[in-house]
Amino acid sequence: MPQERAARGRQLDAFLGWLLGRASQSECDANGDARALRKRTAWCWNVRPVIPPPAVRHHTVMADGTYINHDWCLIVAVDGESGEVLGFQWCAHESKAAYTALFSRIPAPDVLITDGLRGAETACNAAWPSTRIQRCLVHVQRNTRADLTARPRLQAGRELKKLSDRLTKVHDAEQAARWGEALNAWHLRWGDFVSERTFAKDDPTNPKATRQEWWWTHQEVRRCYRRLEKLFREGRLFAFLDPELTAGGPVARTTNRLEGGVNSPLKHVLLDHHGLPEEHMRRACEWVCYMKSGSPDPASLIRPEHWKPARPSPAEEDDGDGAPGYGTGISWDEFHTRVGRRFDC
Repeated sequence: MPQERAARGRQLDAFLGWLLGRASQSECDANGDARALRKRTAWCWNVRPVIPPPAVRHHTVMADGTYINHDWCLIVAVDGESGEVLGFQWCAHESKAAYTALFSRIPAPDVLITDGLRGAETACNAAWPSTRIQRCLVHVQRNTRADLTARPRLQAGRELKKLSDRLTKVHDAEQAARWGEALNAWHLRWGDFVSERTFAKDDPTNPKATRQEWWWTHQEVRRCYRRLEKLFREGRLFAFLDPELTAGGPVARTTNRLEGGVNSPLKHVLLDHHGLPEEHMRRACEWVCYMKSGSPDPASLIRPEHWKPARPSPAEEDDGDGAPGYGTGISWDEFHTRVGRRFDC
């Protein structure tokens, strides 16, 4: 039994070397036989890696979701300093329920760094009421460009975009205070401008006129300003400079560690193994996350039922080529029944 477990451990190592690496199956086999490697490690797809809930409290946590094929989204939480994966959650989209399911397995951190999706922040307030939120500044700038474009047409938009571009250049409390003063000065200049309204009766050809009585004339500029003002007022732009938070350790201002450390490898493993079945695709993503957790030990996950699965019933058996088993296929005769020829006069 110990020898068999050791052999299974080596097979799983070879499987992960191929799955998570860039080498081909033939290169991962000692004899260069890709078919032999596939046959020998086919059982490894049965092993599902699970990250145990963290036992210690982390100072900062980053959380974000990445979308993949078959309408799946994988939400991943990592330690904000080390990049260690703390947990993951499969879902259809980044909802409050999905984030809550993930956060409920992780002790409340001092700070959550997130890209600003409402589901993540709402779940944080519910599951971790004492946790501060640091909005990823790169995502704030992306939101600004989405509203104003890279080259705003209006002067108010150009000035507001310059303010947004300065966010990642703020490195101390004094610079943060000056940034807030500049935002307030912008509003003193352009407050009346962003409060202008257009009425449907004055612009009947506008598509909005069929749905509403009036709308903000400069809605994109107004939305961008209100987002920046709210984030600054709630302390979510520069939480990484708060002395009470930095006393416990550094606080990141972006989710770049998560984007580059986990989300990017997830995309690469699926590109390297393009065409995986849905279940294998999900298993590959789970292995990426597991191997980036605190103490990955793939061999400890192996169980006898993984390499000796229960034998399927005769109706479920097939010959290995993906065709349905006996009694489960479609009869050709059911669709090709001889009928008499009919003539309409």
